[in-house]
Amino acid sequence: MKVTPTNKKSPAKAEAKENSFPVVAIGASAGGLEAMMELLKYLPADTGMAFIYVQHLSPDHKSMLTEILSKKTKMIVQEIDDMDKIQPDNVFVIP
Repeated sequence: MKVTPTNKKSPAKAEAKENSFPVVAIGASAGGLEAMMELLKYLPADTGMAFIYVQHLSPDHKSMLTEILSKKTKMIVQEIDDMDKIQPDNVFVIP
């Protein structure tokens, strides 16, 4: 009996590869907002990457980051607290 190897991938591995994409995490203090806005201004909206932005802010201060960053990119900008919901071509702000 001749055994020939197959190149078939398991369904779980194929699905994992389809759902994999680069995640770029950017952390900054308050002075980093300008640099983040400049980055978003020049990034295409279809990079295939997800961007997570973490900025050091006072917990007592209402953040306007989502609104501010939304004006600099065509990507969807949203707050996120569940990392399982990360999608490519989005900007996520950690509340």
